[in-house]
Amino acid sequence: MKIDVFFEPELIFSRRVNKLDGTFRFAKFLQYLEDATATKNEDESGQTKVKITFTSDISEFQNNHVCIIRISDLVGYRSFMFEKIDAHLEILEQLGVKQVIINNPTRLLMSNLEQRSDLIVHNNLPFRKISITQINSLARDFDSQIVGQDNAKTAIHRKLVVQHVRTGDKPLVLMFYGNPGIGKTEVAKVMAKSLFGTNKIIREQMSMAAGTASAEYFKATGHSENSFSKVLLNRKSNILLLDEFALAPAYIQTAFFQLFDEGKYVDENFSVDMRNSIIICTSNFTSRKQMKNTISPALYSRFDAVIPFVDFTPVEKIEVSNRIVDSYLKSGKIRSQYIKLIDVNNVKEHVHQMVQHFSSFRAIRNLVEDIIADELIENSKWKD
Repeated sequence: MKIDVFFEPELIFSRRVNKLDGTFRFAKFLQYLEDATATKNEDESGQTKVKITFTSDISEFQNNHVCIIRISDLVGYRSFMFEKIDAHLEILEQLGVKQVIINNPTRLLMSNLEQRSDLIVHNNLPFRKISITQINSLARDFDSQIVGQDNAKTAIHRKLVVQHVRTGDKPLVLMFYGNPGIGKTEVAKVMAKSLFGTNKIIREQMSMAAGTASAEYFKATGHSENSFSKVLLNRKSNILLLDEFALAPAYIQTAFFQLFDEGKYVDENFSVDMRNSIIICTSNFTSRKQMKNTISPALYSRFDAVIPFVDFTPVEKIEVSNRIVDSYLKSGKIRSQYIKLIDVNNVKEHVHQMVQHFSSFRAIRNLVEDIIADELIENSKWKD
């Protein structure tokens, strides 16, 4: 019997196995096995053999020769089941199964498989090292989509080039710091869209990471639980955003040492390949000294760059407000019947008069919304 292990996101694995004929799920086989009876007998050599007698129709397993094992199907089973995997595989082989295909096995399951001669492991990392073409494309996207932060954009560009030219495939680990609402998260989103073609990035609010539940999430106590490692296994881009990383407790921060160093995230259940990833930590602290008081020196030294984000200048506030007004009127954020009631130039003029009193993108956006609302309220056709 052939055993193939694929380390890849479950979505990609599903596309792979959905193309195959004659498959069945291991979880369904286990349900049938619960109702079966086992008897032990000695063969001629004196070795003990276990014979399984099924009480239900097992033709599905005898007629289909490919068994699919997804860890997500085994949420209701204890890890002890992984220790008995050889016994389960022996039964499958007796039923005529020719191939077992496994997605993202736990460390325990893998340790019980790796001595088998029929095992083939496929490490299908879907994310390659960022290319020069992608880096240059990102630089253009920064210029067109991110207002200000010229020094930060230059520093990021420089570090991406370093990541590309250096040998090895460790992650690029960056710390963005500065006041809230001035572009740190937006830069991470633009990077994900430009480099990986998706707005979907893994984002964790680290300031909320505290207590037993968070410790279990980041370090895990059982394969059935929701965990950070499972999220990483099924990521859609190779960018990880850790908001307010400096505010996470020290016992949570320690979970990231190996990830920052080697590109591997390991908890009690899974080992996740994060090579070539870009890990962005953010902080609302405004100085490196503040961060150093909350992050251990050993972990702080693992940042490839600590990049300050500065407040918007008066000119940049005007540009930010203009972009927000235009986006509201052109992207479907306002119902079409109301757009014709809005004088865009009048809205911008009122925003420009007040915008210097606001410092963050969110505050400027709220100002724009309020002035658009005032514009509608004052329109005589608003009540019609």
